Amino acid sequence: MPLGRLLAALSLAALTACATAPPPPTAASTDLYVTGADPDDDPCERVVSALGFAELILKPAGQEESQEFGEGVRGRIAYGEGVILTYGPKLPKELAGHAATLKRTIRELVPAATPHEKAVASLKEWRAAATAIERGCEASSE
Repeated sequence: MPLGRLLAALSLAALTACATAPPPPTAASTDLYVTGADPDDDPCERVVSALGFAELILKPAGQEESQEFGEGVRGRIAYGEGVILTYGPKLPKELAGHAATLKRTIRELVPAATPHEKAVASLKEWRAAATAIERGCEASSE
């Protein structure tokens, strides 16, 4: 077989293989956005733990204006988004609005390009929603 025909045949075989490859899997309700997460974990425990993990690196409440939003801060807050995406829908129904506020404010806080004033305002909102979730989870476990 001449070299030209051999290359054409190999190219056709490669294109056919690529064209018949299965599509990537679609998102399912069982998708986990947190490494090591178990979908059966208590949602309140997971969310409150993630909020506390982020809070450890933040300046105390009332000092938001002096908060710097470096990679460490943004990374811990972004981790919280994965936890909220995984466990937020399983929180007590009365906390759904606060979980939505967390998701929105996390998406405002995480980008490095967010202006400082906007990040400060979002952090204050994030903290209010986080506190409401912590209190709501504590009340639901009693």
